Amino acid sequence: MSTDTHAADQTAAEQALGRLHRITSSRELDFEQRVDAILHLGAEHFGLPIGIFSKIDGETYEIQQAIHPEDGLKPGMSFDLANTYCSHVVAADDVRGFHHVAESEIHSLPCYKNFALEAYLGAPIIVDGVRFGTLNFSSPAPTRPFSGHDIEMVRLFATWVGHEIARRRDLSELETARKELERLATTDPLTGLYNRRYMEECLIKELERAKRYGKSFVIGLLDFDNFKELNDKYGHNTGDAALQLFAKVSAEMMRDTDIIARWGGEEFLILMPETGAAGALKYLQRLTDRVRESDFQAEDDRVELTLSVGLGIAEADDTLDNLVSRADIAMYEAKQAGRNVIKMQRDIS
Repeated sequence: MSTDTHAADQTAAEQALGRLHRITSSRELDFEQRVDAILHLGAEHFGLPIGIFSKIDGETYEIQQAIHPEDGLKPGMSFDLANTYCSHVVAADDVRGFHHVAESEIHSLPCYKNFALEAYLGAPIIVDGVRFGTLNFSSPAPTRPFSGHDIEMVRLFATWVGHEIARRRDLSELETARKELERLATTDPLTGLYNRRYMEECLIKELERAKRYGKSFVIGLLDFDNFKELNDKYGHNTGDAALQLFAKVSAEMMRDTDIIARWGGEEFLILMPETGAAGALKYLQRLTDRVRESDFQAEDDRVELTLSVGLGIAEADDTLDNLVSRADIAMYEAKQAGRNVIKMQRDIS
């Protein structure tokens, strides 16, 4: 290589590195847009008009993103890995380049016969030490021999893509972990319903909304009848199964706006926004009927599960404690009335 050619090659490499830095550091581009910009940068820099970001799963080669002069490649297109030029990158676990395939050692192999690409330059994409796929560029026409700068440049492109995929995975896993911690903090582990802490937060917000807009809402406090006797006779696993049955039935019947929580022990609280007393009574009657009519088996016995329910209607100046106290008093009155009853208290004065 002449001195002038080497200098031009060095200058082109430095310019490409500058463009790569601008692409990868841009906050205005998302991952797909950055990969697209890198594919265009590589196609221009290497003189190879086809650029592909691929994923390799076993023997399947799948296009993730691509640029093509005739728009002939689309994401999701897949090929047998053995029939692609990238199989040589996988075999070498390193960059492979062929500037004139017809005169190379792979001229008789399936990739050349199937695609007839004369020039190819590709690098493996490694994510957390595992091969993800390849970043590759190609052309139907031969090109100049690839320089050391070219080899390092395509390797650098692929390295950035691999690091970015790993970073995105880490962020996704952190978000998943955050959501799981949030779920655990707000969910009762036995029933899968919300827990008391979350319900209290919802009630406070709903009371503030009711005060601001002058809208009422209803809560229902439900308590299993004779639950201690059920546990004593059949064991705590049976009691747990009864609670889980209620959770399943209530989740199936609830409206999108309703919130149901395990309030404590065998008690559940249902928040029914923008619902009047008549609507709440009708809904809770259907719910308790459905639980009672369920085919609940304990050992060899069919057990009828009933609940006593107390309703509380929120007032504009209510507090959380006052509202729940009224529902609790109504529920106690339902117990006194013989159980399997719904009672309502508007105020405690």
